[in-house]
Amino acid sequence: MPKNKPAKKASSSKPEIANQLIIAQFFCVLYLAVTFVPLFNAMDYDAPEWLYVSLLNVVSLGFLFKHKDFFESFTLFKKAKTYLLLLVGFFLVGCLSMITAINVSESLVHLARFVNVIVAFYCLFIFIRKDPKLFFNLVCKIAIVLTVYYSWRAIQYFLGNASSARTSEFILAFPHNFSNVNIYTAYIVIQVPLVIYSLLYFKKVWKYVAILAFVMSNLALLFSASRTALLSLVIIYIITIAFLVYGIVKYKTNLKKETIFLAIFPLLAVILVLNVNRVDKNEMNSFSSLLTTKKVDFYSGKKAEENNAEVKKIISEKEKISIPPKNTAGRFSLWNLAFNAFKENPVLGVGYGNYKAVPKKEHYKNYTNSKGSFANPRRAHSDFLEKLAETGIIGFLFYVSLFVLPFLWFLGLLKREKEYAKQFLYITVFSMAVAYTFDALLNFPLERAPIQLYFVIAVVFIVAFARKNTPTKHASTPKKLHLAIFGVLLLSSFASLASNYLVLKSYQLQRNMRTDLMGKTLFSEEPLKNSYGNIKKQWTNYPQLSYVGTVNKVYLANYAIKAKKYDEALQILNEVASYNGDAHLVKAFKSEIYLNVKDNLDSVKHYSESIFSDYPAFKTNYNILKRVYRAKNDTVNLWRVMNRYTRVNYRDVNEWINKANMVYEVAKDSDRMLKVLDTALAYTSHSKKLIDAKKEVLRKLKFKSYLSKDEVKAKHQSAYDFFAKQQYEAAKKVYQEILKTNPTDYLSIQNIGIIDLIKKDYKTAITNLTRVIKANAFADGKAEYSRGYCYEQLGQIEKSKADYRKSRAKKYSQAMTLPESKYK
Repeated sequence: MPKNKPAKKASSSKPEIANQLIIAQFFCVLYLAVTFVPLFNAMDYDAPEWLYVSLLNVVSLGFLFKHKDFFESFTLFKKAKTYLLLLVGFFLVGCLSMITAINVSESLVHLARFVNVIVAFYCLFIFIRKDPKLFFNLVCKIAIVLTVYYSWRAIQYFLGNASSARTSEFILAFPHNFSNVNIYTAYIVIQVPLVIYSLLYFKKVWKYVAILAFVMSNLALLFSASRTALLSLVIIYIITIAFLVYGIVKYKTNLKKETIFLAIFPLLAVILVLNVNRVDKNEMNSFSSLLTTKKVDFYSGKKAEENNAEVKKIISEKEKISIPPKNTAGRFSLWNLAFNAFKENPVLGVGYGNYKAVPKKEHYKNYTNSKGSFANPRRAHSDFLEKLAETGIIGFLFYVSLFVLPFLWFLGLLKREKEYAKQFLYITVFSMAVAYTFDALLNFPLERAPIQLYFVIAVVFIVAFARKNTPTKHASTPKKLHLAIFGVLLLSSFASLASNYLVLKSYQLQRNMRTDLMGKTLFSEEPLKNSYGNIKKQWTNYPQLSYVGTVNKVYLANYAIKAKKYDEALQILNEVASYNGDAHLVKAFKSEIYLNVKDNLDSVKHYSESIFSDYPAFKTNYNILKRVYRAKNDTVNLWRVMNRYTRVNYRDVNEWINKANMVYEVAKDSDRMLKVLDTALAYTSHSKKLIDAKKEVLRKLKFKSYLSKDEVKAKHQSAYDFFAKQQYEAAKKVYQEILKTNPTDYLSIQNIGIIDLIKKDYKTAITNLTRVIKANAFADGKAEYSRGYCYEQLGQIEKSKADYRKSRAKKYSQAMTLPESKYK
């Protein structure tokens, strides 16, 4: 009987991976999982994301120190040392630039974030250099999973609403879960090269999932249609397909099918995307409508013009005017601001992170916004120009070298390598860097952790692969120096951690205050959830500027106003006037205090004119000026500010209509009124609102242009008589007659709403009463009480309570007798 032989262990074709390396891969996954960090009720995703990176850096450093012998944590070869020194050099120039900074706290915020970049580069390089190919495959797989996950959001939204027209409103409603769509698309496009490499060189399941990721990422990018990302995608395709053709011709690679697929699918994707969310149901969208979406108002007007002879005539009669070039208020304007700031401080710049604080008078003079809302551009939309402005020529040279040096190393890699598959790997990493570089030329990826980390990894791969295979001896570094280096990295990371934590807390407080204040009238009895004293207890003065670059303490002043501590509010506003270069919001709130409390029209005029001269499109301030000049019966200055506002902010359709109505109200000149509307149509062609406004005027002119005050008064008496006899339909007809020629007679609108309420047509009543409330036509609170009653009858209790509270704030008698349960 044969003796039992010991069973032979099956030999594995894959080498075992050390536990330390497995954990290092897990850290790499954690770095790239930064997009899954929740908002934590902050104003922007950047705060929690950078805090997450800070925490991860601290833990990574601890892990590397514990396993310093395995990872050779304090041994860096020449290229790694060089790049690390460039990062540190740029950081030190940024520190030096604080000498000329407008707001030092803002410099500290952004320098703390750049510390994250330096430490992340160090940690990821130490991890990856142990086995660059292993980590490259890992990053490819992470990219596949992430692109599938995030691309699905765009596909689900756009295909799921395939019948919805591709309008600006529709695009803005896209729930991408990034701060804006440019960040979303930049994040996807920087991963596309990794997905392409995977579908070419991975096997079995991963290859097919990579194909799916490629298809989905292309569709997501086309649906989202961010121009910078699409430009990057085109460049990536040119590089990739050119190199694939080169491989087929020179190396006879077996990648012909994949090359044909990569060349043809984008064209098919474009055709698909142009046939979804059609603006015109009878034909596919144009490529320009994909890249430059318009509002519903534009498309509605255009359709009306095409199908209606009367509308064609109305459009054809518009004034001939010269529209300002769009580049005066877009990216070109922001770049010009950055370059001018650089010229003022060419050596040290205006201070790292201080672009948001520089005066923007040149930009605001031509700024246009359809709603006239306040805007403070916090980025130059070009990291290159922004860093030139913020750190001067020395910092700029350091920053540019962070791109140039890896490119030179990449060229050396490509020249040295003879194997095509490895060459394509290097092309993949280079394409990632190209996608980031284009975004940095036109956007601000340096401030966005998810995109920045992919660029860091791209550079790490270039540096790691650039190391020659021949063993090199490294000069031993003294142990004390090891500890000193580690200590500096760790202390810097903790400082960054503290800064990022404070920024997160500030962002959370800003969100809390903004939510509380939104929609509330400052100078009213309408209560807020937070008291002034409570906000003061939570207050931190770091950073001094809000997430968009306006002075943070403006929020605190708002609470002081609500607490009727007006002098304290003015004191706060006076103290923070120098926190940024413009301080438009500071002046605006001072103006409101003098208008609503101090009754000092001269001071109101002083502050509001100061803002208006720099920033005519700021509508809240513009409305204050209109109130001042109407109160003073100063029609000359009233027309001056109205003319300048509409000339600069020509996209504000509603204000053109208000201006036309004002012209008629004051001058009773229908020809002049029509001329205003024709000018408006010249500026904003195809606006359905403007077309309808002109049609209404022309219709009225056919029989009578306007009712005099006496005629209106007589008709109101007639309607009241019908109302008293409960002849509601007869009363309603009289009110409607008034509105035919006097469309802004809000007493008629309110009374029609009350008749609808009596007839229990609550939804129609709400529509009419809302018009009155939005116009702020009456101060007695009757409209708010009536609308609240309608909401209550429809079961919309929270809306009902809100209206009852507003009515009580205006001391309306019926609202004052309500039980607490109705309004609390």
